Amino acid sequence: MSATDIVMVAIRLIFAWLCWQVATRPQIASTARRFWRTLAVTGVLFALGSALGVAAGFGRASPSERILFGSSALVVVGVALAGWAMLVYPLNVVGRARMRLRLDVATVMCAFAMLAWHVVCEPDGVPPDNTGQLAVTVLGCAVALIAVFGAVKLLISGLAPFTPGAAVALGAGVLIGALTYFNVLNMRADDAQTLQATQLASAFLLAVAARVQYLQMRTWPSGLTIRPRPAYSRPPYVAVAATQLLLLLELRQEGLTVRGWGMLLLPVAVVVLVMIRQNMAYADNVRLLRDLDESMRQLRHHEQRFRSLVQHASDLTLLVDAQGTVLYASPALQDLLGVQPAQAVGRPVAEVLRPDDASVVEHLLADVRADADTGVRRQLLAHHVDGSRRWLEALATNRLDDAGVSGVILNIRDVTEARVLQDQLHHEATHDHLTGLPNRALLNERARRLLRDADQATRHVAVLLLDLDGFKAVNDELGHQVGDHLLVVVADRLRQCVRPTDTVARLGGDEFVVLLIGTTTAGAVAIAGRILEALSAPVMIEGRQVSARASIGVAVGSGEQFDALLHDADLAMYQAKRDPTGAGLHVIDHTADRTPPAARAAEPS
Repeated sequence: MSATDIVMVAIRLIFAWLCWQVATRPQIASTARRFWRTLAVTGVLFALGSALGVAAGFGRASPSERILFGSSALVVVGVALAGWAMLVYPLNVVGRARMRLRLDVATVMCAFAMLAWHVVCEPDGVPPDNTGQLAVTVLGCAVALIAVFGAVKLLISGLAPFTPGAAVALGAGVLIGALTYFNVLNMRADDAQTLQATQLASAFLLAVAARVQYLQMRTWPSGLTIRPRPAYSRPPYVAVAATQLLLLLELRQEGLTVRGWGMLLLPVAVVVLVMIRQNMAYADNVRLLRDLDESMRQLRHHEQRFRSLVQHASDLTLLVDAQGTVLYASPALQDLLGVQPAQAVGRPVAEVLRPDDASVVEHLLADVRADADTGVRRQLLAHHVDGSRRWLEALATNRLDDAGVSGVILNIRDVTEARVLQDQLHHEATHDHLTGLPNRALLNERARRLLRDADQATRHVAVLLLDLDGFKAVNDELGHQVGDHLLVVVADRLRQCVRPTDTVARLGGDEFVVLLIGTTTAGAVAIAGRILEALSAPVMIEGRQVSARASIGVAVGSGEQFDALLHDADLAMYQAKRDPTGAGLHVIDHTADRTPPAARAAEPS
């Protein structure tokens, strides 16, 4: 018995105690807890085996073979338990990935088995006389290979019940212990100290591994090492290279002819070149897969961002095909028009939006199909399911040729408030605020529209310029409020005397203009007479009777002469005021049936 043996027992007991400390950590994963509990039992078996060996040599010149066999058996059982713990550790690998993992581990294990065979067997192949020790050694080698198998499996899979620092110490301890068993049969008597030293180093490294695991669990509370498994594993290629090198060394020791060396080296060179070529191919595949994964990650990120923007946007997004059928509708459709997005899919877009004029949607799609380079913008009046109407502004973008879209994108926003305000401002800018009649600006706009219409421009039009007689006296005697009321009454009576296609406008003060489209001189005179008759009826305002007599100047000609007709109507109106007969009407006719144009007074019909 030596001090080294006692230290060995103490270190293995410490190893068992440290493993149990790790297994009882509160946040450790259940799989890691089972693994370290098994290692604690392994440490106890190692300590018992060492203690039995110490007891066998205590006070004896030569230890009993049975006691030594029992000591070795305890160690072998401990190694078997450790290997079994690693062997049955669950891995989240399924399908073909599991098969690839098994093949990689089997490749590495073949290299270890070859190394074991090379170390254990004598060069002459004659087994030793001590058959018991041979059996223990063979069994120990087999168990050690099982332990190595479990460690290699965990290494290649990327999932292990220990932290990285603990893995290094644990792997070194297992490897040194396995090599010790491989060399038991080849050791001589003077190698006993080397055997003790390696066993002591193995026990010390195992204890260090348990302590490192305990300390690193402050950072990794679960006690697990989880890393992504690479697309391919390097250990199998290292194992193939090692077996080739071991084969060359063995044949060099055994002896080989020149011819034999040539027949051996060339296949080895072929294997090495194939390995290098396959490793390069795998490296390229890994790089491509990494780029693909990064592209897919960015694509998912962009898709999530797009969905987040679309799902929470107040604007409506529609995707329609070339025929106008809705392929996708964003959730904003529910808030905008009261239609569920799922109900819109498969229906014509005009049926979903329900515009006042369906041709607006048809023209929008036709225009965007014809021009794929620029977007087309339109405003349309759509109907909500509750019966209200909404002004929508649609921007259509042609993506029919984009394989990722294959449709027309419609971005639609609610512009009802802006459109109502715009219409209100336009109405205020083009209408008289007192009477609601068009003002001079709108009158000129309609005249320009008349000129742009070739059919209307060639037709005869009549301009009637009307001025109230004695209106200043009404304002001065009865007040501006009565005068304003009188102007409103005059405007209402003028509207009743003309056709819907005609325009009644107020130029300002007590001057009004009537624009008659597609008329004759006789028709214009007839309408002017009707106006004079309507205005001659007295008006009761605030209990007072007020008369609204007027003088009218009439100019008749083609639509291209609007400005000239307005000027002539003004002249005719002043002529009517100066008419001593009091007819209140004067006509200037420029129609084709009058040559030359002349001014004449006409009596109302």
